[in-house]
Amino acid sequence: MGLPKRIRISDKFRFECTRCDLCCGTGPNVSITIYDAVRIAEKINVSIDDFLRFYVKVVIADMIPVMLLPGDMKGRCAFLGFSENGKTYCKIYEARPMKCRLFPIKIFKLSGEELEIDEECPGIGSGPEREVPKELVENYRKELKMHYEILHKLIIEDGLEPIEALRNALNIASYELGKEMRKGFYNAKS
Repeated sequence: MGLPKRIRISDKFRFECTRCDLCCGTGPNVSITIYDAVRIAEKINVSIDDFLRFYVKVVIADMIPVMLLPGDMKGRCAFLGFSENGKTYCKIYEARPMKCRLFPIKIFKLSGEELEIDEECPGIGSGPEREVPKELVENYRKELKMHYEILHKLIIEDGLEPIEALRNALNIASYELGKEMRKGFYNAKS
């Protein structure tokens, strides 16, 4: 396997989802931000504490908590559904994580023009030509940056234990998302 294919944010590419489940059904587990977690918890109507307890695996990597949506025994996302005709679908589509919304585009840095595109995806090269969803890329970058800034402040500056910091960060994200949605600045359905 070579280096990932790079594209520019101004580029166009061909893509149509084939619903093959390669992205959602083969692992690895999807890491999510505090903002993703809040949106998903709201969608499935559970508290933040219950979401942490029952729907994510938290790995502590060098003092930083990383939330993962765990897969089943076959590596399939817990929110991957199968219709009667065998087609896959996302049970939390409206609240799916930002990285899932962007797929097959991948963010590998928080600024700049370059992005990666997953050429393993069988939908690449087919379907209509489309533009990179610039607003979604910028929203995800903003959320990633805020996610790590908040956790850094709570753990490094305030001295909180990682899980306690994660709970506090989730409460901050919940407040911020609610405030932005009330002002109409944020469209969580992108």
